[in-house]
Amino acid sequence: MAERTALHDPAAAERRPLLSTTTSRDGHNGPRQVEEERDVGAAASGTFKRNLGTIEAFAIVISIVIGSGVFTSPGSIDTNVPSPGAALLIWLVGGVLAWTGASTMAELGTAIPGEGGVQPYLKYIFGDVFGFLAAWTWVVAIMPATLAILSIVFIESIYSAAGVTGQGDKISHKLLSILVLVLISLANSISTKASTRLNNFFVGTKFVTIALIVLAGIIVAILQVAQPDRDIGGGDWYKKSWFGYRDSVNPDGSLTHWGGLSQWELFGHLSAALYAALWAYSGWDKAIYVSAELSAPAKQLPRAINTSIPTIIVCFITANAAYYILLPWDVVSTTDSVAVTAITRLLGSAFGIIAAVFICLVVAGSLLGNSFVAGRMAVAAANQNWLPSLFSIVGRVGSKTQNPEQTAPESDAPINAIILSTVLSALYILFGSFRALLTFNGLGEYTFFFLTVLGAILLRHREPELPRPYKPFVAIPIIFALVSGFVVVRGGFFAPVQTIILIGLWTLGLAFYWIRGRYLERGLEGITNNITNTMPPMKLSPLPKLPAGAAYIKLTNHAKRNALSTEVLKSLKSQLIQINTPAHRKQPLLLPQFQPYVLDQLEATYERLMSAHRPMSTFGNGNGPDSNDKTWLISAEVFAQERKHLPSVIVIASEAPVFSSGHDIGEVRFGTWDDTKELFQLCGEVMSLIRRSPALVISRVVGTASGAGCQLALGTDIPIASRQLSRFELPGADLGFPCTTPAAGLSRMLGNKKTFLELAKGGVMRQQAWEDGVLLAEDAEDNETALKNIDEVLVRTVTAALGRSAQQTALAKWAFWTQAAFKGRGGQRSRDDQDEDELGYGGGGGDGYEDALVFAGRIMALHAQSSDAKKGLDAFLNRKKAINEGAEGGRENASDGSKMESSG
Repeated sequence: MAERTALHDPAAAERRPLLSTTTSRDGHNGPRQVEEERDVGAAASGTFKRNLGTIEAFAIVISIVIGSGVFTSPGSIDTNVPSPGAALLIWLVGGVLAWTGASTMAELGTAIPGEGGVQPYLKYIFGDVFGFLAAWTWVVAIMPATLAILSIVFIESIYSAAGVTGQGDKISHKLLSILVLVLISLANSISTKASTRLNNFFVGTKFVTIALIVLAGIIVAILQVAQPDRDIGGGDWYKKSWFGYRDSVNPDGSLTHWGGLSQWELFGHLSAALYAALWAYSGWDKAIYVSAELSAPAKQLPRAINTSIPTIIVCFITANAAYYILLPWDVVSTTDSVAVTAITRLLGSAFGIIAAVFICLVVAGSLLGNSFVAGRMAVAAANQNWLPSLFSIVGRVGSKTQNPEQTAPESDAPINAIILSTVLSALYILFGSFRALLTFNGLGEYTFFFLTVLGAILLRHREPELPRPYKPFVAIPIIFALVSGFVVVRGGFFAPVQTIILIGLWTLGLAFYWIRGRYLERGLEGITNNITNTMPPMKLSPLPKLPAGAAYIKLTNHAKRNALSTEVLKSLKSQLIQINTPAHRKQPLLLPQFQPYVLDQLEATYERLMSAHRPMSTFGNGNGPDSNDKTWLISAEVFAQERKHLPSVIVIASEAPVFSSGHDIGEVRFGTWDDTKELFQLCGEVMSLIRRSPALVISRVVGTASGAGCQLALGTDIPIASRQLSRFELPGADLGFPCTTPAAGLSRMLGNKKTFLELAKGGVMRQQAWEDGVLLAEDAEDNETALKNIDEVLVRTVTAALGRSAQQTALAKWAFWTQAAFKGRGGQRSRDDQDEDELGYGGGGGDGYEDALVFAGRIMALHAQSSDAKKGLDAFLNRKKAINEGAEGGRENASDGSKMESSG
């Protein structure tokens, strides 16, 4: 079984602002800020430092996937296959299936940022309800079943060392399993640091145990071959055919006669065997978790997957081959602790006890890691509003305190969530068995793995323009989808009880989703009605297909009206970084600081290029030593090279009837000071990334954009809205919580006077305040037509933008927002400052108008040197020449016609 451990403590990770400023020793911002430019990419990479390489990622994947399954699943597999050779083939097929699945998950992980395993992918592809069902299934079924399995294995390993097997259903065994589960849960409730330190103690035991098992098998095989009559090990491996049918002994003592089974029944047994193998390989989907910390994830993640999983396959097959060498074949199928049983029969009870200790340490590590992750999965679901907020609380039992003077808890463990997983796991232990739970676990996991990979295939057709830094051959996800789909369907028929229970849990989950959604909707409507008018009723609005070269960033947190919570802002930040990071770079390619001195660097770069007497296309940043080289910003050829496969236009949109309701009020109200500072810092970083994106950023505003959602909508380069379907709000004043940060951003777009009036007034913004700042769609008689008009404007605008020079647009965007901040120094200037007039900044006085004109003139001169500009100007001149020649010809024809007419 894979150990689902948290690789790092997020709380301990270094955090710093994405676009933090540095000052020179003299205290002034200026050319000395060059060092800041080098750090922007590193800071922009996300919460964790990108300091891992392929070797580290390889080791982490090995650590996650190799767990207790290789010591416990062989019996379940052997019971359901006609021969040992078939069992080894099942291990191979399970490994290959895990390999194809991991490759597809890597594609999604580098294309759709988000936390929570498959949940963000399903939410992005199929909608919120599928993301909820995945989270629900993991919280109430998969993770509790996993913990129950591991707790049972822990106790059965001890009994196996004492020679007692096949009695896992006894109530005494079950109660002892629950006791182990409770102790592990208590250990995880101490603190995150205590959990991770304890987990480190268990890591090495799995490798030592596998090595000892394989070594024992090799020694026995050598001795048996050297002396064929010697009675050592199982003996069957040397005397019988590895692929010949033999009757399998089931744990209850009954026999399975393989020759008398139909093909359908045989497939049922094989699918059950495959579930057991897949459980041992489970954790392959966690390989994508390390991508945020890789220095070049598009290259290193595939390398790590394509080396670690084959290594794991070899380990599992050799270990199982050793079991068949060490044990009689009719014993393998009857035990759930095959490793302990094998060592006990080979070397005696003393060594069996030692083996049991190693296995128990491995299982304890798996238990600890899975309990750790199970609690945090519940927290993540609660933060998405898919579970009650009670389960998002850390450090205490019970509900959130509303006493601001209460001291912060010493523990950072999600105790409520751990209690939930412990209670559910105890129920599975009491009412289930090891092998039934294996099938149940496999059905639950692979239903959503199948949907996720099927979604990846659909997404290639639906959004071919979506940036995919890693894109495996399409046959890989197709193979996974076909095999996993068949396994799920056949397994469902073969295990009807587990299937019915799973369907019942899904039905219960959907009912909970609907009831909680209605409850939240009524509560939110009550708040909203106190501060604003309601929008006209609208349904979900599917987004139009964009032309190639454009990509969506979707707001999909519909259950919370697309509130910009910390998690949502992290996702937006990650997507904006990823969508502006070339595959060959370690850092995002963002517009430089909006400082006048950068123009000096651009001009110096152009002069250097001209003096080199080389075409601009031969220059480029790549990962060269000079990270401040800005050739890409002034050369259309280099720009195209650097941003190859990246979109030129980004569209921020939502399918919900609300664009974004702003910050999560509950998160703001009950968060600590540090939490709220992080929230607003993240919000500022997202808005800065939009401004600094070389790709044009457009927003499709359908429904209400409130507070920070209003800032997000109007802060894009081109907001597209409708008088009928779009509403902008700054409601904070009515709550005693003025929308200061949204107003700070909006003042740059709408003007100071207009913005402060709306800030002070609160509620819905007047139409005349925002109308001039957006691209308006035509009015319509009904909402459906109005929505169609918005989408027509969106597609038309995107298409037109894609037809223009992306490099020139990026340069113009940087130049505009740089000169927009110019303020003349006027009377503060001294005579020593007079020469600054020629530099284009710092000397014009007044409102900065003259400085801006000089600065913009220098930019226009650079514009004119771009090959895209030269092509466009040549085309214009050729058209004008053709028009003039056509006009001259028309006048000549007219003249000739007049002469002929007069002579006639």
